Amino acid sequence: MTVIRVCNRIIYLCLLCAGLGQTTLAAESSASVASSTAPPHPKIGIALSGGGARGMAHIGVLKALEELHVPIDYIAGTSMGSVVGGLYASGLTTNDLDKAAYEINWAGMFRSEPDREQLTYREKQNQRRLFNLEAGVGAHGLSVPSGFIGAQDLFLNLRYMTQGINVDHFDQLPIPFKAVATDLNSGEAVLLEKGDLALALRASMAVPFAFSPVEIDGRVLVDGGILDNIPTDVVRQMGANIVIAVNIETPLEQIEANSSFLTVAKQSLYVSLIQNSRKAMKDADMVIIPDIAEYGATDFAKAAGLIAKGYEATMKKKTMLSSLALSPEEYEKYKSALRVRATKFIPFKDVIKPVAIHFTGNKRTDSHILMAKAEGLVGQAVTKEQIEHVTRRIMSLNEFEQVFYKVEKNAQGEDEISFEVKEKSWGADYVRFGINASTTFDAKTDFNLLIRHERLNINALGGEWINELAVGTSYSFLTQFYQPLDYKQRFFVEPYASWIRTFPSIFKQQQGIGEYDISGLRLGGNVGMNFGNVAVAKLGLQHDDLSYKLRIGNSEELPVGHFQRTGIVVDVGYDSLDDRVFSLKGTKIRLIGYAFEESLGSDEDYQKVSLYFRQHLPIGDQATLMTDINFDSTLRSEAPSYDSFSAGGINLLAGYPEGDIGGQHALVLKVGGLFKTAALQQYLPGDVRLLTSLHAGNAWDKLEDVKLNDLLFGGLGAVVWDSPLGMVLFGTGYTEGGSVRFLISLGNLF
Repeated sequence: MTVIRVCNRIIYLCLLCAGLGQTTLAAESSASVASSTAPPHPKIGIALSGGGARGMAHIGVLKALEELHVPIDYIAGTSMGSVVGGLYASGLTTNDLDKAAYEINWAGMFRSEPDREQLTYREKQNQRRLFNLEAGVGAHGLSVPSGFIGAQDLFLNLRYMTQGINVDHFDQLPIPFKAVATDLNSGEAVLLEKGDLALALRASMAVPFAFSPVEIDGRVLVDGGILDNIPTDVVRQMGANIVIAVNIETPLEQIEANSSFLTVAKQSLYVSLIQNSRKAMKDADMVIIPDIAEYGATDFAKAAGLIAKGYEATMKKKTMLSSLALSPEEYEKYKSALRVRATKFIPFKDVIKPVAIHFTGNKRTDSHILMAKAEGLVGQAVTKEQIEHVTRRIMSLNEFEQVFYKVEKNAQGEDEISFEVKEKSWGADYVRFGINASTTFDAKTDFNLLIRHERLNINALGGEWINELAVGTSYSFLTQFYQPLDYKQRFFVEPYASWIRTFPSIFKQQQGIGEYDISGLRLGGNVGMNFGNVAVAKLGLQHDDLSYKLRIGNSEELPVGHFQRTGIVVDVGYDSLDDRVFSLKGTKIRLIGYAFEESLGSDEDYQKVSLYFRQHLPIGDQATLMTDINFDSTLRSEAPSYDSFSAGGINLLAGYPEGDIGGQHALVLKVGGLFKTAALQQYLPGDVRLLTSLHAGNAWDKLEDVKLNDLLFGGLGAVVWDSPLGMVLFGTGYTEGGSVRFLISLGNLF
């Protein structure tokens, strides 16, 4: 049989070459004779390689083949090649693929962080203090997710674009198709040729470390490009006589002897992988290599250029491909047959009216909580976008790897929505970490390591037990129980206990004169109300039992000892900023007030209030205008010396170190901007911006002394990098009366 296949391949190649020199027969009778003796048209298969965003070039290749009337009988793809090939094989047109390439938020689908708009207010604040990476803790120790990117939006889009296709064999698609993946346990290439098409595409592009593996039929699968990035062998096995390979792999870099070990390691991996690709191209009858050296694997925003390059590369082989072309009439029959086969797969209607909703897969989260997140779907006319919005709301519960949905008909022919949730395999006890460090290259350097433990879904209403340990410039241990009072989790109670040790600055006549060492116990509790996922209001009672001693300063004029204070706490917050670091738009407000009363057991009566306001406004798509207000005050009371406010530091008056300027009242106003610059992007991976701001502020001992003409003016210029370890800021600041200070901050958000 092998000899026969080889002979057939030689025959078809000879016909292909001979076709290059054929001339058109003018006489109708001659054409009739030719058609009666012509061999059957060869079966043509196409192998589409992986390469991330570079795979958009495959769309251009398919568009050119359509224009040239070259039929495709088989498709095999790897990674991004499997996505483009699988969607095309399922019946999507090249116009559909074009639209998807331009309209889908690819960057959003591949980001490691969840959509901030969907996060609860509490989680938005945690996101600003903690790394995105979390670990599970259990009887077997720590376990971590198997990928940095959950790919929730990616899978939703694949499910939608494949119209939920689930068949016995992918040969039943309009064009027979196979996707290639790699089995991590056997080390073998696996052909995905049946079942859930979206899941097969997701498995084929499960890049190790970036995406979590996909389990199908007991196999743990990752990206097929590890073993077979250009599956020409698969296309040949499917029955193709002519195999066209499309290679969009990232080319090897030019490595120098003094290159970094990471560069050498990455190149070594590519060298080993590219050998299989070179063999695959030798086995192809035709190879198309788009000229896309200028594009990277993450350049999804440059789809138009990639598609054009794929089209151009294919058109360069127009003469050879014309020998494989059908006549216009034959090609229309071919396309018509594909359209007939494609009608078996009914797309999602623009609007449905579900009569019921079902949830499966939730073992730890009560279905009533999930149903509350899906409120408004039953009995209402809803769109695909509204259903996907619900899946993101469910994901905001922080207990799930992915949430899928499908629309099904019941016995009466009515629509029902089934949500399948996949709970995190490393939950429900989680450990998260955070780092905050900053210095102005003087005696004051701040560093804090934060370790947070969360136990979620302790009860049916979604109660949480939280423990936090902070070590560094200050120390604390907090244990807290967050208990929602209803399934919608609108109302809650929040008892807590903590041990703290802090080193607050002491001010006299607005100047820093020392530091206290304060330590002791804090007990308290709040009742609160969530307003959607953007705001919260809390009312609570707090009791402190603390001792204070002098760390820096004159012991003869600064008191030390023990104090107790008990007071009412009002805490109101609002956060609609659209990004953790580089928000384009939105508002953040925090108002927190304390009223310590002797009648409640305090040693002293006094009040204090802190107001923070930030507004972000977009200026085109390259810049953001920022305005900040920071106001702290003890109002008409006088707080003890250990409870004053600092106005210095990176986030306030940048020309003063923290602890140099402060008092009973402090005001800092800022206006500035964040700017995208191509010059910065080429030096650091990820998002990098230029930050500039002007500030004005001061501190006072008495409220009646607060005057605008006392404000000290200054500015800050910095480069801000959203690094894997959090925000990194390199800059310099100046404030009138202070000095020019160089600043570095990690994790402290500006």
